[in-house]
Amino acid sequence: MECYGPLLSYAAEHGPKHLAQDAREHSRERLFEYWRAEADTHDYLSRALLRPYVEQLARLGIAPDRDRRARQCPFCGGRPWIAARRPAPDAEAAQRLLYCALCASEWSVGRISCPGCGEADPAKLPSFTEASHAGVRIEACESCGRYVKSIDLTRDAGAIAEVDDLVSIGLDLWASREGFARLEPGLAGL
Repeated sequence: MECYGPLLSYAAEHGPKHLAQDAREHSRERLFEYWRAEADTHDYLSRALLRPYVEQLARLGIAPDRDRRARQCPFCGGRPWIAARRPAPDAEAAQRLLYCALCASEWSVGRISCPGCGEADPAKLPSFTEASHAGVRIEACESCGRYVKSIDLTRDAGAIAEVDDLVSIGLDLWASREGFARLEPGLAGL
């Protein structure tokens, strides 16, 4: 935690306007609140500060002492920031994976369920695509009002989640206008 102060100072001095303001207002207690997962709120800056540490724990196989709630990362308890569909061995349908925003782990989930609330009624789980980003879709939930962006690796196995997330930011803007909130923000903070 000794790097916490210098990282925040750098972000406050050199970051874009909103990030700089957030860095100036950030507190150690807020970081610990995010770590303890006490609030179901997005805290992009706390996640960015903690991610390198938790990714290293994952590489070492040391599970952090955090609550692991249903539909969250089984390794660290983080929320999913993106989903992917990839061909599953010996199966007709694609496998659905979620990727943790905190430790970058992946885990398999059911194809028809909301990763936010567990809703399983297909009528309440619409998906939306845009022709210019055919391999990317919004998987929304009308029950909880949340969504996850999903990358279709069955179409392009070389897709890179971080890149496809950024280039398809228009889908996030559309989902927001429609009243849906992302489970966990992507790299652009949306």
